[in-house]
Amino acid sequence: MYFKAAVLEKKNAVKIIKLKKPTILQKGQILIKVLYSSICHTQLQEIEIKRGKDNFLPHCLGHEGVGIVEKIFKNCKKFKIGDKVCLTWVKSGITISKGNVYQDFNDRRINSGPVHTLNEFAVIDQSRIYKLKDEKNIKNKVLLGCAMPTTFNIFLENKIKKNMNICVLGGGGLGLSFILIAKSLGCKKISLLDKNQKKLRYLKSKFNINTFKSIEEIKKDSYDLVVECTGNIHVFEMSLSLAKKFGGKIVVVGNYQKRLLSKLNPWHIIEGKTLKGAWNSEIDFKNKFSKLENLFKNLKTNFYFSNKVYKLTEINKAIKDFKKGKVIRPLIKMT
Repeated sequence: MYFKAAVLEKKNAVKIIKLKKPTILQKGQILIKVLYSSICHTQLQEIEIKRGKDNFLPHCLGHEGVGIVEKIFKNCKKFKIGDKVCLTWVKSGITISKGNVYQDFNDRRINSGPVHTLNEFAVIDQSRIYKLKDEKNIKNKVLLGCAMPTTFNIFLENKIKKNMNICVLGGGGLGLSFILIAKSLGCKKISLLDKNQKKLRYLKSKFNINTFKSIEEIKKDSYDLVVECTGNIHVFEMSLSLAKKFGGKIVVVGNYQKRLLSKLNPWHIIEGKTLKGAWNSEIDFKNKFSKLENLFKNLKTNFYFSNKVYKLTEINKAIKDFKKGKVIRPLIKMT
């Protein structure tokens, strides 16, 4: 049996290819029937070969999705056939299966990592799979695979209080996930920077937040917490100037191209500003996912997808629309 998969052949060349469905699983491997997937800016960078040399071409894509367990490896106790699951790059424990090698119609080898979600079927390592307790509105739960756990972890690792003055830089999937979670936890003083004016007007009315179209407009040394989600090196450099002296914190979430260098003013650090990432310990979401899922069920997330659902065969249109800002996250249905 063959199934369709989105495969990166070379830079900016994603093709739909038919792959042979595996019949034998190794230890740690779970065969998933993927229902929905999405794409983030990290995936765009991978497609554009902006994350360094890609030694595994051609390979499968995607690291956020939802699906159904179809087959499990021998002696697997963590999952059972029929489980509805979330697929993610955010691991829970040791990765046993580093990846899978498929074969296409001509017996060509197609590589894949421990998680890949832009396939009708995928062999995924058990550490990248989380069982869903609530199966309602399952398509929206692709967001639990990337943007939501990353920004939720900021709240888990930092003492964020309701009265904090917060500035979010970038209104993409990461920035909006942070705002949604912050609002649900009672934070009220939130500002957002984004270059898309139409999006800013919509988000200002939806979330009752302050908005800025240029970082130069934002008051310096005034925020308890700055969350940098743009992946723009200039914005990153400027972000330190926004946090207040002696206690202000800057958390960097955005993804940057490889080999970019930055110039920072050391006086920001001397004046008591803290610069850190979203993940500050070994990534293991095993005991955190259920907390996030409970919080997520009360969030309204339909607007991420702009009422669009793409077919897997429309993957390149989805990528194009995403790059143009037509959707915050493209929702892709496998079959």
